[in-house]
Amino acid sequence: MALTIKQLRYVESAGRLGSIAAASGELHISQSSVTAAIDAVEAHLGFDLFSRVPARGIQPTPAGRDALRLMAGHLGAFRDFEAELSALGGTTTGEVRVACFATAAASFLPPLLTRFAVAYPGVKVTLREGNMETVLDTLEDGQSDLAFTYADVVPDHLLHTPLSTTPLYALVSTQDPLSGRPELALEDLQDRPMILLELPRNRRYYSDIFRRKGLAPRIAHVTGSTEMIRTLVESGIGYSILNARPPNYVEGGRGYRAVPLVDAGEARVFGYVTRPGIGQPGALRSFLAHVAMAKEEGLFDRIAIRAAATE
Repeated sequence: MALTIKQLRYVESAGRLGSIAAASGELHISQSSVTAAIDAVEAHLGFDLFSRVPARGIQPTPAGRDALRLMAGHLGAFRDFEAELSALGGTTTGEVRVACFATAAASFLPPLLTRFAVAYPGVKVTLREGNMETVLDTLEDGQSDLAFTYADVVPDHLLHTPLSTTPLYALVSTQDPLSGRPELALEDLQDRPMILLELPRNRRYYSDIFRRKGLAPRIAHVTGSTEMIRTLVESGIGYSILNARPPNYVEGGRGYRAVPLVDAGEARVFGYVTRPGIGQPGALRSFLAHVAMAKEEGLFDRIAIRAAATE
């Protein structure tokens, strides 16, 4: 018996969410329907897609993980096909699945999505938020159509389109006298406790900027959470070095200040990533055109903290 799109959707949802119950909620169907779809697909393939772990939901088997990746890609292509058929009537419809590096998202996504919704009310935008590694994984697995992140973490087989540059800056507590300066050098910071942001594909990026200058940072805490960094800096526990502007940042309006660094090396390049050689449906083409227009208007420059211009 041939597999159906419906069965694949049920199985892909369960695998992505790691739970039959969660898939049931997302799809608004019974858990027994999800279970029946899994059983049918496993019977058709001749191997188990998942192992059932008490109190931990379901976990993909090695073969199941590969199968789920293929399902996600196939379902994404089918969604694009449906959208292209609908667009023959003259109205752009469909879905655009956007993954974004969480630290930068708050600076530009809300106004971008608001304006896009007004221009293209028939297009649904689904967001997937994560760190630099997980947003690229969703793109490669076919779960997203594009991902916003930095160019230096993107593998060569993916296409990165630049949108803005983000110079490094120091996030300093307003309790620290350094917060009153217009700019800082790395040497100003090396004797102070540093709260280091460490993320997958990015583990030594921030500490290495000191080492390239022959300096050694005094690392007091390591975290993968920018929210934790802001809390610790605001409490006066240490400073941090970042690229993306803190969400809802207002100069002097919080217990920390973002101070540009003058000697931290080249700015990172922020942009969006797509898979080359993949046909783009009308909804995605419309979204990318909207992104290009927003770039020209300077929307993505909101991500950066820059030194004041000098005459």
